[in-house]
Parts: sequence; C-alpha cells; structure tokens
Amino acid sequence: MDWIERLNKVAEYIEDNLTNDIQMSTLAKTVYCSVYEFSRVFSFAAGMSVSEYIRRRRLSQAVFDIQNGDESLVDISLKYCYESQATFTRAFKELHGQTPATARKNGITLKTFPKITFKLIIRGVAEMDFRIENKESFKIIGQKTEHAGGPDDWGCFYETFGEIFENAGGKSYYKAPFWHVGAYKFIPAGSHFKPEYHAGGISNNPKEVICVIGALYDGEPLADGLILEEFPAGTWAVFPIASDTANDATGRAYAKAMTEWFPLSNYKINYDLPYLEVYAIPTKPGEVHYDEVWIPVLSK
Repeated sequence: MDWIERLNKVAEYIEDNLTNDIQMSTLAKTVYCSVYEFSRVFSFAAGMSVSEYIRRRRLSQAVFDIQNGDESLVDISLKYCYESQATFTRAFKELHGQTPATARKNGITLKTFPKITFKLIIRGVAEMDFRIENKESFKIIGQKTEHAGGPDDWGCFYETFGEIFENAGGKSYYKAPFWHVGAYKFIPAGSHFKPEYHAGGISNNPKEVICVIGALYDGEPLADGLILEEFPAGTWAVFPIASDTANDATGRAYAKAMTEWFPLSNYKINYDLPYLEVYAIPTKPGEVHYDEVWIPVLSK
C-alpha cells in the first residue's frame, strides 16, 4: 500500500470519528509509521497540520447541526470535542467570522471545508537530489533521550541539551562535514508489541523516539555530562537541503522523500537504523543553510 492509499485511509478514519477523540498515535498506526513521521508527511501532502484539518472539518460539520437541528450549542460544543461552549464559540468565530448563535439566522454566509482526498499529482520536472551512502559503524557524542515524540518532549530535551552540551565544551567536538548530528530512531505506531521496538527492552510504557544529538565522535576524551552512543554500519539515502529556514526545509525534504522518492525507488525504510539530520556550520540569519537528511534504507 502506497502513501496515497494510506493517507486516504487516515482521511476516512478522521471523517468517521469527528465526534470522537482522535489520537495522533492511532492515525500514525493507520499508515504504520511514527507520529513524528506521520505529522511531517500529512502536513506536506495536505498543506496544513493534521490538527488544523480536524479542527476545520469539525467546525464545518457543526454548521449543519447548528442550522438544521434543535441541539443546544452546549451539546454541539461537546459533540465536536470542545471542552466548553466558550472555547467552541471562539474557534467557530475564528473560522467562520460569525458566532454559532448568529449562524442560526437565515442568510448568514459561512464556510465549509470538505473532506480531503489525496491523489497522485505529476509535478513536472522538479528534480530531487539524493545519493546513497554506505557508512561504517559510528559513534555520536552528546545527549540522549527516549520519549513519546510529542512537541513538549522535544522542546524540553533540546533546551536541556543545549545547556549541557555547551557547558561540557561540546562545541569542540564539531568538525566538518558532520558539524552537528541528530540520530533519531522512530518506532512505527502499532509495532509496540515487538520487544525489539521498546526502549530498553520489553516495557508497558514504550517510547516512540530514541534520539541522540551532538557531534560525530572521533576518539576525543569524553567530557562530563555527555554520553557516547554507537550505531551499526548500514546504508542511507541522503537528501541535501539548501534553505534559509532549516527546520521547515528539513520537514519538507523528509516528506518529499517519503511521498515522491520512496514509491519510485528500489528501497524501503530500515527501522533498525537511525535517521540522521546533519547540519553544517551555522550561517548568519537569512543566509542559506546547507544541511542533509539521511534516511536508513534496505533494498526491496
């Protein structure tokens, strides 16, 4: 099953559950990837985040309940998973430019956002640079975390990492071409029953992301507060990035690889190896970054 089919299954699931709690982990399980991977691919393919798409669909359907039914606004608010009528009213007005109470009047102009359908689009001659790298085993010196992949988890880890790494003299480990390296091992949603996918072995609280960020280790003394993590040899598909907005460009490069490169290649993702994000020496604000996304692969 390709990404188009899988994303359409996600759209069907969302449509069937607009009045239920929708978990990102459930959506990721539908396409058999991690939440982190899924959110990037969906945003790239849909042009908006999955949470924004769900919000728009719920508020679109709520219009018909408001105009054609006799349910109270409180009941409609709860039906579409809003904690209160006040939060529902704010979200409704932000999208439609009218309050729910006003929407019940005749002649009021409102908006509708139909269910999304993903289709294969031929984009012409827009090329995508890549290379295949066979890399021997390597070590990264830095900091490590294991977490569920949520934005709060990432934010806390990066904030702590920066302080610890700098205080330990971490910048002295940086060297070209691997100036700054992030290694991310994602666990596909729905695969947590497999012991090898659990952080630290079998667990009732599996982690979705095992992350090590820092610098490529080259035998230097290990500073206090830093760890060494070794990764086995393997093969990666490498996608270069040239952008003045590195974070957004990384997400786009990854999503394009998943939706455009992998379906046409002779490779599949190797979940036994980490994804790598390699960043060059920082440039001044507004200048172009030259970075790379490394996705571990196996021949089909």
